[in-house]
Amino acid sequence: MKIKTPITKARLRTHLAYNFWKYLIAIVGSIFAWNLIYTTTAYRAPQEKRVDLYIQSTYITEESTEKFIKPIWESSVPDMETVTSVILAGSADYYSNMQLSVYIMAGEGDIYLLSTADFKNFASQGAFIDLAPYIESGQINVEGIDISAGKVALVNDEGLPVGDNIQFGIPAYTLSGYTDMGMQDYGNIVMAVTTFNGNQENVLKFFDAFIQAGRASETGTAQQ
Repeated sequence: MKIKTPITKARLRTHLAYNFWKYLIAIVGSIFAWNLIYTTTAYRAPQEKRVDLYIQSTYITEESTEKFIKPIWESSVPDMETVTSVILAGSADYYSNMQLSVYIMAGEGDIYLLSTADFKNFASQGAFIDLAPYIESGQINVEGIDISAGKVALVNDEGLPVGDNIQFGIPAYTLSGYTDMGMQDYGNIVMAVTTFNGNQENVLKFFDAFIQAGRASETGTAQQ
């Protein structure tokens, strides 16, 4: 059978010009599906024995992050089998934004460090816990930290604010100790604890210790 419309370089270029986005989505979806399969089939410590951080940053690496959080893990939650970190590219990265949305919708992660814009977006939809009770009780020490930027109001189905602002996050812009793990963009980062974490007692212990580790001394080293 003869092909009535043979494939030519011109036709191929035209096809790709109009359908490139379809192939891009297919490629990104395939990569993400493979990562998800690997993550779900690899051994993971039970929820009550681990703390998972999801960090959105352009500069840091898993190696530098693991080195930074290891002493925090050992001092604050030594009974945990593991404290892991997942690094997400900056908020301008399309693939990273897709990952972030899927992770949160799937209920993955205990602590998120996100750009201010992404934090406000997910906080307003109820993804994070209200930290005010734990700050008031002293369980989370924020003395000397301006936490006002971590307040966000919930929104309704129409995207309109409902009620008062809630302390969903802790801004990191004064915590220059995070440069010790290579986070040069900490000034735009807000930290929060997810509502779907299954290990809140230990997650909050680590969360507080992580905040204290971000405080920089006069010599520029992180305080442990």
